[in-house]
Amino acid sequence: AAGLETPGVTEACLARWAQTRTVLLEGLAREGFATLPTAATWFTCIDLAASGIALDDRSFSERAVHEAGVASVPLSALWEGDGMPSGIVRLCHCKPEAMLADAVTRLAKWRDQLV
Repeated sequence: AAGLETPGVTEACLARWAQTRTVLLEGLAREGFATLPTAATWFTCIDLAASGIALDDRSFSERAVHEAGVASVPLSALWEGDGMPSGIVRLCHCKPEAMLADAVTRLAKWRDQLV
């Protein structure tokens, strides 16, 4: 918490996270992934069906980490009760830009092998 009192720390973090969110969103769009609108979050959500992926979110997340080396969170893991989404995963964009670009490339190559 003491760091938050340092002038410019919060603004620098927010600017960096906005940049990494843009890098991830643009990379996913370039590779044909359909993302959900995002703002003020550390996560970008991918709509699997709209991205041409015929897997549920849990299968996708488990396979992607083992087969593509990319970790994601199935949205259904965060849900209780009726109406649970089963085709949306989220990726954290608070990572180095090079790591995000590499992850998008690996996901796209892996997805292309699925079809």
